Amino acid sequence: MQKKIDYIKQNSSAASLAVGAALLTAVANRSGVGWSWDTSDYVAVGKNIATGNGLLDATGLPMTVRPPGLSILIAIGDWFGLSANLTVQLLNAICAAIVVVATHQLLRVAQTKISTRIIATAFVAFSPALFWQYSMIWSEPPFIALVAVAMIISLRPMNTSKFVSLVILFIALFFVRYVGPVFAIAIAIASTWFDRRQLDLFKSALTNFLILAISLIPVWFWLQRNKNLDGTLTGARTPGYGSLLDPLKTFTATLGSWLTGSPVEGGIYLSWNDYPETTKILGVLFVLIIVVLLTVYTVRQFSERSDFAQSSVLVLSASISVIYIAFSAYRFVHLELGPLDNRMMIPIYVPLVLVVAILIDNIQVSSKLLSTTSKVIFVLLVAFQAVLSINDARRFGRDGRYWSAQAFQDQPIHQFVKSLPKSSSLMSNQPQQLFAVWQQSSVFNQYQLELAQNADCDHRYFIWYNSTYNDGTPNVEGQPEGAETIYADGSGAVLDLGSCNTDITTFWP
Repeated sequence: MQKKIDYIKQNSSAASLAVGAALLTAVANRSGVGWSWDTSDYVAVGKNIATGNGLLDATGLPMTVRPPGLSILIAIGDWFGLSANLTVQLLNAICAAIVVVATHQLLRVAQTKISTRIIATAFVAFSPALFWQYSMIWSEPPFIALVAVAMIISLRPMNTSKFVSLVILFIALFFVRYVGPVFAIAIAIASTWFDRRQLDLFKSALTNFLILAISLIPVWFWLQRNKNLDGTLTGARTPGYGSLLDPLKTFTATLGSWLTGSPVEGGIYLSWNDYPETTKILGVLFVLIIVVLLTVYTVRQFSERSDFAQSSVLVLSASISVIYIAFSAYRFVHLELGPLDNRMMIPIYVPLVLVVAILIDNIQVSSKLLSTTSKVIFVLLVAFQAVLSINDARRFGRDGRYWSAQAFQDQPIHQFVKSLPKSSSLMSNQPQQLFAVWQQSSVFNQYQLELAQNADCDHRYFIWYNSTYNDGTPNVEGQPEGAETIYADGSGAVLDLGSCNTDITTFWP
């Protein structure tokens, strides 16, 4: 009877934390979910899918640099009469709740103490690092939720349901974020280890490899589609070059920012030197502590000849974390200039929390005072993170984020743009930035004259920005010549390009 009561209490706690995370996400997005460069393409593709125009991004080109998963969800919302903003508000709140429940379930499978389970789940429920993702129209929220669900499924005994579920989840991971197969490989390797007792190692490896292979079939077709469109597999990307140590140092500082509740999401040139000293020190200490704890745990497991099956969640979480960290560092140097900041590394936030929680839970402390003190410290850390998340949610909910911010949307030049006839065709030197305001049809840049010439419209306008909104980089090239200025202020100008039956090339001699 007591076990049943404890079970109900634990589930109630998990449900309460999940609801709390969802509500906090709703508060953060009440004035609109955050909007960035990526968002414009996600939303544009979603709108174009919904209207039958295909997978066209904010500039009217077939999207290859990002997969279509989030855009498909936005399109589904559109078919049900929901705006892109409302669709993602609901999606992110649901994802926040799923991640919390999944964290609690994984800790329960790991047989951690109830106190450890609740504290670690609360840490995930009120994490500023996660809320910074839940307050944006980005692919990270559904991706994190999918990873958590896939982890739970991989721990189950192999049967038809697990086989089919993992195939679907692995495919979904790729079509939400291109890095999905990296997680699929890590999960498949861990699942092979889990299933070895049931199937024997060879059959387990064969079965999990088959799951992975089947899931990669649609991946292959999509990559070939991209290659046929622009000659690349995942869109044009530029490597960062240099040493693998540089991105790994950045990630260490990111770990420190997670502990201080002050996530860092910088530009493509973000580096270790751009982080506060506190986060650098905490990040290094965190890595050292984890290495020591993991070493002690592993030695104890071997010396006591413990059954590694009880460590399945730790093996799974550690595998995902190590493989993704290694891949991210390699990708930065050789494939794509994407620093290992909060957004890049957030997919392994939950696995890392699980690793820490399980390692600490297995430490045998003889001193009751020391045990109590450590729990108090972690409770205070959770409370500290919760206060920061609540403050962030209130601020985001009041002001918005990036291009959804009222300061951006209410700029006089944007108010003027919103007053233009919806049948107009717009061009701009910052098309993604303008699409966050326009949200009607594709916005072409000054190098897409053929597409702009063929657009179905009544009138054309060019919106020239003097500088980018996010970083203030000045714009100097490509302004049309001979066009009438119908609006101008310090941020830019609106130029009249005439009716849509005229030759647009005359403005770029």
